[in-house]
Amino acid sequence: MDNHTELQLAVPPLKPTSSILQSSEAALPHHDAYMYLATALLLIFMTNISTTLWKKYKFGLFTKAHKCLPVREASNPVPMPWSLNRKYEVYRASVRGDLFEGHFSRKYGKYGNTHAIVSPLTRTQKGINTVEPANIQCVLATKFDDYKRPEFRSLAAQPMLLPGLFTTDGPIWAHWRGMVRPQFTRKRFDANVADSERHMQLIFTALGAPGADGWTDDVNLLDHMYRLTMDTATQFLFGQSAETQTAELVRAGHLPASAHKESHLDGFDATFIKAGSYVGHRIKLSNMYWLFDGREFRQACRDLYRMVDGYVSDVRAKGRAERGGSEAAEKPNTVIEEMEARGATQKDMVEQTMHLLVAGMDTSAAALGWVFAMLAANPGIYGKLRDEVLETFGTEENRLAEFDLETLKGCTYLQHCLLETLRLFPAGPINVREAVRDTILPVGGGVDGKGPVAVRKGARVQLGTYLTHRRKDIWGEDADEFRPERWEGRRRGWEFTPFSGGPQICVGQGYSMTQVSFVIARIAMRYDKIEPAEGSNNEKRSWMTVLTPGDGVRVRLHLAGKT
Repeated sequence: MDNHTELQLAVPPLKPTSSILQSSEAALPHHDAYMYLATALLLIFMTNISTTLWKKYKFGLFTKAHKCLPVREASNPVPMPWSLNRKYEVYRASVRGDLFEGHFSRKYGKYGNTHAIVSPLTRTQKGINTVEPANIQCVLATKFDDYKRPEFRSLAAQPMLLPGLFTTDGPIWAHWRGMVRPQFTRKRFDANVADSERHMQLIFTALGAPGADGWTDDVNLLDHMYRLTMDTATQFLFGQSAETQTAELVRAGHLPASAHKESHLDGFDATFIKAGSYVGHRIKLSNMYWLFDGREFRQACRDLYRMVDGYVSDVRAKGRAERGGSEAAEKPNTVIEEMEARGATQKDMVEQTMHLLVAGMDTSAAALGWVFAMLAANPGIYGKLRDEVLETFGTEENRLAEFDLETLKGCTYLQHCLLETLRLFPAGPINVREAVRDTILPVGGGVDGKGPVAVRKGARVQLGTYLTHRRKDIWGEDADEFRPERWEGRRRGWEFTPFSGGPQICVGQGYSMTQVSFVIARIAMRYDKIEPAEGSNNEKRSWMTVLTPGDGVRVRLHLAGKT
């Protein structure tokens, strides 16, 4: 082999120029893709910043044009993306049971009755927190059209509550409210009170026979109130009681098996509490609700809908049988019949029934729990209440008057006890609305907090109902105490909104007040004393779907006439 041949073998042959250019061109698209991506991200960022600054500039003009004053800002010492630190503070305080007396009280004490939450980067207004009655009236009533329910609340409640009466606005809300509203009449309230006597007898059976000293065993009264309100609400709304208390008594051996009435809603309360605990945490996470999820939550929601679907099917079948097979009633007497008459599907009925069951059971049960927690802790008040009940309605052996809307409203001290409970423990301790346009709150601006405040479109206004109800400059230095006498001669205004207010005021407040009043009166008639169980903590706050006693209401009761 000669040198020329060896050189050819040692040196690889050169590629043609065209091949090199083709290889380079093949690599270019990857480089360009990164450049395009970086450019796109930069453009998006710059567009967002520009849009934010432009909106901020326009909002500044709006503020000046309407002579709004600066509002104090709540500091954010450790700013984090998506306000993760603020969300964690709320979550931690909620788990500790210190959300209102601790976390929110400190915020309002430090920053005033109205203060703003702003973005740490752009200084853009993100929200306004307020406990001013004038602002509450403005958001819920006088400027109702300037606000909507925040979308995250509806999404956080899903899939337990699908869009409907209590999670939507506008035409959807009006549509379902229109179907429900005709059921809430005085005549139907009175009929339901009469029907509820049977359910109260079941409660008395569940509380058990007293011992030789006249006292019952310790009981968690809240558990019984959940079943009672479920059974009476279903009787009222759908004409067919869920009979959950009967099922529980049969299961516990307090009623014979022959008394059992199969109920599709048996166990609804426990499953609801499980699902509701998830929803409560999801709502507190705001737009990041999706972080709190899980198989247990999804399964609980499926179980709830399975129960409700079976119940609605039974109600519809019973209605058709009573009508001789007719699909729709000429004059609807229940919510289901009203829905059928308006062409609602089975799916529609099930989804809206979920809303009604949650409202009818959850809020009334919580109110009753808090009432009896307060009465057990204040024996003098319970004695005074019982005296009025006996004077008005008589005893179980010698009745003086029937229970109905008029007689219960006329029992003044009973109403004062109920109002005082709703003041201290409103079912919805916080109400949130989102501004749909730049708008104005009447107070909260300036050094003295009395000037108007501009609210930016998209900002959320948090109405602190719980703390408004406990303001000492409104209610007195004893605002944190249970004192029903404070309601003597007092007119209710926007400082008291346990049922919200304005166009979206709770459609069932009349039903709830009548039903809860009846239960209080019947307990007071039968038992002459009520006291906390040993070691109980009946005043622990738990806010999930509504504000409830976190450890239940553990009490014992003394049967009247027993020594």
